[in-house]
Amino acid sequence: MALIFLTAFGQLVDTYIRWLPFSQQASSDLKLKIFTYSALWGVASIFLYKLIFDNFGVNGATYKAILMLGWAPYFFIVLKKIPGLLQHIFVLGMGVIYALIQHTIPAMIVFNFFADKSAYEIIFTDAAGYLILFVIFLPLSRKYFVNLLPSREFFELRPIGIYIAILPIIIALPHIIRIADDVLIHSDAERLSRIYLPVVFFFFYRYILSAAKNYYDLQRLERSKRRLEEQLTVLKEYNALIEENQKKISVMRHDLRHSYNLIYVMLKSGNVEAAREHIRKQEEWLK
Repeated sequence: MALIFLTAFGQLVDTYIRWLPFSQQASSDLKLKIFTYSALWGVASIFLYKLIFDNFGVNGATYKAILMLGWAPYFFIVLKKIPGLLQHIFVLGMGVIYALIQHTIPAMIVFNFFADKSAYEIIFTDAAGYLILFVIFLPLSRKYFVNLLPSREFFELRPIGIYIAILPIIIALPHIIRIADDVLIHSDAERLSRIYLPVVFFFFYRYILSAAKNYYDLQRLERSKRRLEEQLTVLKEYNALIEENQKKISVMRHDLRHSYNLIYVMLKSGNVEAAREHIRKQEEWLK
């Protein structure tokens, strides 16, 4: 029964790691719902895993089947609450790579001393070692996975966004295929490859993230430049309109001064009717 609890808790641990990149996007209520649904499925999985072990035995095939398929319900719980399929696929792939490393390290350290033990003891050691490493590396893994995702816009680029989303899965898939058997202890060369390639990819991903940041910084600068150019064009048009209005106002002032002078001359000479007629024409012109 202890192995079942360790296995179920290991699935929750994987879910927590994959949740971290989305944690800043969720409200408190949404987090509570996701945690509640995940915990309920975690409890249900204990009974499911017990049923599997009771019917198919504790061996490499059943244990690996649980590890390789147990992520699916948790994945869809989070995906349903937080949209963005490509982002979830990318995080899933990174989580698989991280899990491969964490399962491989105890295998390399401990399994050499347990090669002659029973399948149950080997599997129990792997499950326990996985959780111990999770606790040890939690501060580092938390910092890494919280900042894992580039901008959502990066995944909306086609087809680059799709390639980036499936890249971690492509990296992990050959290793998953190689260990998808009932063998519990593989060769040291295979275990080393499951560490070397993912570690290289993690560094490669840091370059991708840096490149993505530079790309979007450049995009933002281009958008800012276009906005400034549009604002400058509007200001130029506004300034030209002001200058044109000022010229019209200057002409109107000149005409008014001339009109006032005429009225003054007419009134001074006693020609009131002519002044009235001039004023009437000015009123019609202003209408």
